[in-house]
Amino acid sequence: MPKLSYTLKIEPWKKMRYLTAGDYFKTKDGWKIVTADMGNSDYNFLVLIHELIELYLTQKHGVTEPRIKKFDEWFEHEKSKGKFKKILSPGRHPKAPYKREHMFAVKIEDLLRKELGVSRKKQWEVEDKVFEKIKKMFEERSHKK
Repeated sequence: MPKLSYTLKIEPWKKMRYLTAGDYFKTKDGWKIVTADMGNSDYNFLVLIHELIELYLTQKHGVTEPRIKKFDEWFEHEKSKGKFKKILSPGRHPKAPYKREHMFAVKIEDLLRKELGVSRKKQWEVEDKVFEKIKKMFEERSHKK
């Protein structure tokens, strides 16, 4: 793999590019890894580390970011129509092109969460609230078109 540069950033949830609380994408300067601000430094750290691990592994395994974004957007669209009620996130879907890498990142995130003394339940509750704000923002944008 060529030498890569990574920038990790905590952004206001209103700046997310699509319906996700954690994201990564290529810029002219390298990779930008972003989390929507959860209002808690531990939660932000955990999401950023998850995304960094997932990004590195997907690149190593040849899974491209545009393919991941396309799958995520399809998943969220289908979920909005009532499908996938028992699947927590796109990366857990059996057909996710990055399921293996996502689940490995989840394992590392779980280890870090335990070391930090962070409750998974509380973190996910906060992430869900932020996700719902992002979802509402995109719904409002689509109604304005």
